Amino acid sequence: MSFPSGSASPTPRVPRRGRRMRRWVGGATLGPLAIVAAVSMQPSLVDANELKLYTGELTYPGERKMPIALPKPVGGSGAVDEFYEVLENDLRLSGWFEIMEPGSFLEPAGTGVRPGQFRYEDWDSLGTAILGKALLQSRNGNQLYAEAWVYDVAGARRLGARSFIADGDHARLLAHKVANEIIYRVTLRDGPFNTRFAVSGSFSGSKEIYTVDFDGYGLTRITRNGSINIQPAWDHTGTKIAYTSYAAGNPDLYVADLAGGQITRVSARNGINSGADWHPSRNLLALTLSPGGNPDIYSLDGTTGRQMERLTKDLGIDVGVSYSPDGSMIAFSSDRSEKPQIYVANADGSNPRRVTFMGNYNVDPAWHPDGDKLAFVGRDGNFDVLTINLDGSELTRITQGQGDNEDPCFSPDGYYIAFSSTRTGQSHIFASTINGRHQVQLTRGKGGYSNPDWSPKLDW
Repeated sequence: MSFPSGSASPTPRVPRRGRRMRRWVGGATLGPLAIVAAVSMQPSLVDANELKLYTGELTYPGERKMPIALPKPVGGSGAVDEFYEVLENDLRLSGWFEIMEPGSFLEPAGTGVRPGQFRYEDWDSLGTAILGKALLQSRNGNQLYAEAWVYDVAGARRLGARSFIADGDHARLLAHKVANEIIYRVTLRDGPFNTRFAVSGSFSGSKEIYTVDFDGYGLTRITRNGSINIQPAWDHTGTKIAYTSYAAGNPDLYVADLAGGQITRVSARNGINSGADWHPSRNLLALTLSPGGNPDIYSLDGTTGRQMERLTKDLGIDVGVSYSPDGSMIAFSSDRSEKPQIYVANADGSNPRRVTFMGNYNVDPAWHPDGDKLAFVGRDGNFDVLTINLDGSELTRITQGQGDNEDPCFSPDGYYIAFSSTRTGQSHIFASTINGRHQVQLTRGKGGYSNPDWSPKLDW
């Protein structure tokens, strides 16, 4: 049986946070999944003369890439090379643009960035759709100042400009800001570069919790207990991360306060305390507990760990809970129908209903920020990422034939899905556009990354 490919809303609502998924332990294999493999479709290029801005025709990154020219920033700062490298990499990762080769540029190096200081003709003749110009200067000894100027070449018009300033050596930070600005001016959608991932990393003989920038840099260690620490989850403020740790021998739930540096054990009940997800607007955690031996989903106070409600009471194993973006529903994995499948229910656990019916191993649901779609992991030989509408329609495969792909989570804007993948031989974090056409590796090095969870948009 074949299923049509899914499609996303052209202007997804921006939620408070993304989510990541957790893997089921055990289970059987899927049968063949006759699903449209979105990953096989390649994006086309937008011709400069066809570019229509602000009309909604550019619905997702990775759908049609816009040729963008990025002349090297002017201004004389010694940080130009780092800034330029980060900016170019950001825009390439985003999937919105095809970066034009600097060797083809007609404009002399060092030409100004403001209107009247350059010729549109020099760029139009190259087929440039978007021109992104930047200025970077050192100021007052310990500050960096940047300007971003964005132009529609075919229309010979400025799309927007903005300046930024940062203390200290923050060329990378300013480049992320400029990349977000370019994406916003062209698409009227926010870029992803003011977000981070919480991950579980096996880098030093133990499995610790880290945070890392969207582009794979800025790895920061959160836990240092030398044990197994897994399943990190951001709260909606971006200041706390819940995770499960075996530091005391049992899989207990902890919360790390990133601002103050404190780590608190929130739940140490007998059995498992795992797979937590924060409510999108309250200090409330949903997770799997097994006080009576059977794993069920409960809600707890995020500070005291006081039990609020038991959300599932079925004889099956219920794990991998995820709150909907508005907090009114939950999704979870359950084997109550003999094999692990995806279910949704009201936030109090009432009115549960099954969403997936194809395959016999479907786990780790995560909500799209619009609340109308789930991503999940299915097993068909390997583990792969798929998406499905809440009514069970538009089942779409995001990954296929590229190692194991697990732990997916949506970006706050809903345009991307991040997940861990072994396609390179080691486990790294990858990101895909939600149509599967543009997939990129984000983390580098020897691997060992798992359980990514996407932060909300952060203030920086």
